[in-house]
Amino acid sequence: SLAKKVDGVVTPLGEPQAFQVVPLGASTLGEADRAAVLAFSKKTARVQRAALGAQGAAKEAKDRLDHLEKAFLETPAAPAELFGEVRRLKLALADLDVALNGDSTLGKRNEPALPGFVDRVQNVVYAHWSTTAAPTATQEKEVETAAAGIGQALETLRAVDRDLDALEAKAEALGAPWTPGRIPELR
Repeated sequence: SLAKKVDGVVTPLGEPQAFQVVPLGASTLGEADRAAVLAFSKKTARVQRAALGAQGAAKEAKDRLDHLEKAFLETPAAPAELFGEVRRLKLALADLDVALNGDSTLGKRNEPALPGFVDRVQNVVYAHWSTTAAPTATQEKEVETAAAGIGQALETLRAVDRDLDALEAKAEALGAPWTPGRIPELR
């Protein structure tokens, strides 16, 4: 079916039509192989979605922490242990960054470094999605490795997020300056 959207109003263009999609004659894969390739592509897409989401969430958490640290510096009543908590979370996010994106400091020193989980899945996406061939054993292993690592990274991110929420609640209770990610209370 086709539709147009003008000023937020969606209007159908004609009636829905049924059709059948068939592969071009250039494909050498049988039906079962095509189904396996599609299943692998869908799995890779799910892993990529989680990888890029984890990468973005980690960056947002780091930004929130940077703002909180500055707000605590501007809050005379902020106890010193809050800075220790901020540091602990920053170190956890730094470790997470290495896991997701690889150790860039090693590369800058011309030392070998393992790719991060995001790189692993992105390499498969770029290599596999432009072909109709079946995935290689290496591509399948890379997606499995990335999925396992990203699963652990997401658990870490959830824990950091809970701790960040608690820190933001403490900032609000102390009357710290507003920081992105929280809505201030009028007292």
